[in-house]
Amino acid sequence: MIKLNFTNFLEGNKSTEKIFKSYASKIETLNNSIEEKKCKGASMLGWMDYPSKYNKNEIKELINVSQEWYNNKKIKNVVVLGIGGSYIGVRAGIDWVLPEFNREKEIYYVSSMSSSYVYSLIEKLKKEDFYLIVISKSGTTLEIGVAFRLFYSLLFEKFGSEGAKERTVAITDKEKGTLRKIADTQDIQTFSIPDDVGGRFSAITPVGLFAMGVMGLDVNKVLKGCAKAIEDTKEPDIEKNTAYQYAALRHYMYSKKEKYNEVFCVYEDALRFFTEHLKQLFAESEGKEGKGLLPVNCLFTTDLHSVGQFLQEGNQIFFETCISIKNPLNDVVINEFLKDEDGLGFLNGKKLDYINKVAASSTIDAHHIDGKIDIIQINLDNRNEESFGYLYSWFSKVVAMSGLLLKVNPFDQPGVEAYKSRMFTKLKK
Repeated sequence: MIKLNFTNFLEGNKSTEKIFKSYASKIETLNNSIEEKKCKGASMLGWMDYPSKYNKNEIKELINVSQEWYNNKKIKNVVVLGIGGSYIGVRAGIDWVLPEFNREKEIYYVSSMSSSYVYSLIEKLKKEDFYLIVISKSGTTLEIGVAFRLFYSLLFEKFGSEGAKERTVAITDKEKGTLRKIADTQDIQTFSIPDDVGGRFSAITPVGLFAMGVMGLDVNKVLKGCAKAIEDTKEPDIEKNTAYQYAALRHYMYSKKEKYNEVFCVYEDALRFFTEHLKQLFAESEGKEGKGLLPVNCLFTTDLHSVGQFLQEGNQIFFETCISIKNPLNDVVINEFLKDEDGLGFLNGKKLDYINKVAASSTIDAHHIDGKIDIIQINLDNRNEESFGYLYSWFSKVVAMSGLLLKVNPFDQPGVEAYKSRMFTKLKK
């Protein structure tokens, strides 16, 4: 499902073959530690098992409830309260599969404490009906706790206790935590977050699957793609495992070439939030003990008009990873409305996706040939539920190996607590 292209990386395939050989033994050893669940952070490898060993009854119930919400044409709005992996991965999946406009339902995400944004959304929803999805393992995440108070109380005011709970689903811990307690007290429908799956790996669990189902995605196809990726990446031989090939090249660029930034490039607006997911995935997994590549995401050609100058001729502390989709969800033919008055007559009758792909290949040529930038290309055929699930789990295996190559625990994020503890101390004064 995934094809890697190394044509524009170092000197091409000859270079990558040498690198793969140098990493082969180390990769095999680390792969065994992952598969045998003996690696650093092994207690948080549940995302590897989930696509094939999930609770069948819970997912059946999740699909039934999400389809019921999706089929209710009277309620057009869905509000998702989540932050980090409880937001980014959810949105990445929905945006990956659905067209940007004319969706069956409008979805709004509350993932910050911007008073202006929250006020505007509340004012809109005072006049309209909406469903509410709250996602938090503990229920003590401040951003989500505050948002839940505001939006659940709005439902309560509009529809009463019964109406509010009918329009709400909580995704939280199976047994414990503040949100679990509130959901049980209020008799709110819940689905559980597995104990052994961290936030940035969790979009393939009810964390992401419920909202995806509400928006019309086929949950089973997402899980099918995930399961295939996990199976494909069990292979210990780096020559046969694209996830480990990519992990090895990332580590090589960091440790041997002193490239400390990775720029993720996409040419489709719908893929932007997948690169936001990658930003969190790699930053939280690798950024420890003074180590790690800083992930940066770019939407081309838009960002070529802002950071393009730096990428072409600036401080070359980075390499690029470009993700592309062969077949667009939809396409547009350039009309002959102005004939050649604008000097663009040579584009008459051409498809917009073709023009976009020419821009992509031209940028790759300019960056690699002229700018001497090393570029890894990740190519997929289609945007759909299965390809999203596959790529999501494929990158999860990449980051597991990447973190272990750096000799850090890829599955914790202790540094995130620093701002939280200071924030709570100040707020309680």
